[in-house]
Amino acid sequence: MHPTPEFHLVALNIPVLFGTETGNAEFCSEDLVTALQDEGFNAELIDMMDFNPSDIISHQVAIIVTSTYGNGDPPSNAEAMLNYLQKTAPALDHLHFAVCGLGDSSFTHFAQCGKDFEKALLACSAKPMFARVDCDEDYEVAFERFKNIAVEYIVANQDEISASSATQAPLNEAPTSPVSESAETLISRDKPFTAQLSAKRLLSKEGSAKETMHYEVDLGDSGIAYRVGDCFGVHPINASSACQEVLDAAALNESASVSWRGEEITLGAALKRACLQQVTLDLIKTLAALPGGASGAAAKALDQGDAAVTAFIRERHVVDALRSQDTSTLSAQALVGALRRLQPRLYSVASSPTHDPKRVGFTIETLRYNWNERAVQGVASCWLADQVAQGEGVPLYLVKNDSFLFPADESPVIMIGPGTGIAPFRGYLQEVEAAGITNQTWLFFGHQHASKDFLYEGEIKRWMMQGTLNKASFAWSRDQAEKVYVQDRILEQGAEVWSWMERGAIVYVCGDAKGMAPAVEEAFKSLAETHGGQSDGGAWLETLVKDERYKTDVY
Repeated sequence: MHPTPEFHLVALNIPVLFGTETGNAEFCSEDLVTALQDEGFNAELIDMMDFNPSDIISHQVAIIVTSTYGNGDPPSNAEAMLNYLQKTAPALDHLHFAVCGLGDSSFTHFAQCGKDFEKALLACSAKPMFARVDCDEDYEVAFERFKNIAVEYIVANQDEISASSATQAPLNEAPTSPVSESAETLISRDKPFTAQLSAKRLLSKEGSAKETMHYEVDLGDSGIAYRVGDCFGVHPINASSACQEVLDAAALNESASVSWRGEEITLGAALKRACLQQVTLDLIKTLAALPGGASGAAAKALDQGDAAVTAFIRERHVVDALRSQDTSTLSAQALVGALRRLQPRLYSVASSPTHDPKRVGFTIETLRYNWNERAVQGVASCWLADQVAQGEGVPLYLVKNDSFLFPADESPVIMIGPGTGIAPFRGYLQEVEAAGITNQTWLFFGHQHASKDFLYEGEIKRWMMQGTLNKASFAWSRDQAEKVYVQDRILEQGAEVWSWMERGAIVYVCGDAKGMAPAVEEAFKSLAETHGGQSDGGAWLETLVKDERYKTDVY
């Protein structure tokens, strides 16, 4: 432990530190900063990547809002901060803190990063202002509660916090060495690199219920060095048709001038960059406050409480909310002021840097569906499929996925990736081929029909013939009367799967988090009890995860 440094008292200031991969935590943090500033506090929004971790010692109070990435890991911009707290363990008995974790309760490690920050801060003797709040996928209502509690607590206890806190940098702290800028620091979520789309082709065949595309982008001279298992964040823009729907529903003109993120632009340009799917709590309040809005759906949801507000958000996109009542008095500025930024989408790498370090492949299903009696397009997938031509730019940035890296030793590899979950395994098999890797490999792949949905069929069959892929098991769910999935194939071949596990195999699972991933987990628990003599398959699987022999990249 570091010795407690000496301090003097100054006015209270509040850093709101966010950790995020796609922007939800930043959006929430901005809202909290505004609320604190409205109360007269010197609150500052800070990306944890831009925060020197040791500077936490000089603060009286700190608020952390963070998402969780991968298998319970911190977002890349929060890694250094969490690592500093856990390994350096500075004396923070003067620090008052609050933590909000964002997550999805369908994931095994729900909001884990928030829990890890709280645990680390408590180990440093920091003082929690109130209990940690964990927000589920529909985070708006839960975060509003966190925001209100935080503001109320600081307003009520600011004198006590100021009187007991530290406010100057520690006297014994060594100066921080300047960090040289690399591609990793120059290119980020907020400073993406515009790569050139070099290839796009349809993977699914005629008659498939799914449109699945393969894309390749050229990293050029960006200096980005990716690994098999990593992801990229891609920044899309909204389709003109989606923007026009919102303009029509709000009875507004695209040429209206608005202030958007500190820039004076037209409403039409702002809508291209705004999230038009996620209804915000601010939008609900804005609609409810319009003249005559008291009788509208937004006001009714607010009157009925948190559950009704959550349902309103879950069941509507922005255009649906606008259509639910009279918006004739809604101004262009009020509309964009209630919208969040369009966030990047994360895609697993489907290529090998050894094969070609400057080209990155992605496997993406184009989403087209009906919602509230209207046709809806997936923002990023349809942007890539319909709007971006070969040779045009795709803004993106690298997201390292340390928890999904493939083995450096000769451990056998079991890959389970139905649908677009095949992406990282196409990358790994390409790597095995290009680098001459000798690990034994077993792929479990599934989709609806073998004749229509066998993604990368030619490559997979070639890898099987040449021994790059030692074994493959396929599950075509609609090719027989009874649906068959990858978890069924795992159970059917349980004895052989278990023999691979006994030889030290590492299991990789990629794809759907809500249905496939839990079913595959249950299959492995069953194997442990049926073929491995384990009395508790769940406990065995937990040990496997802890030993980094069961890795997931699910979404």
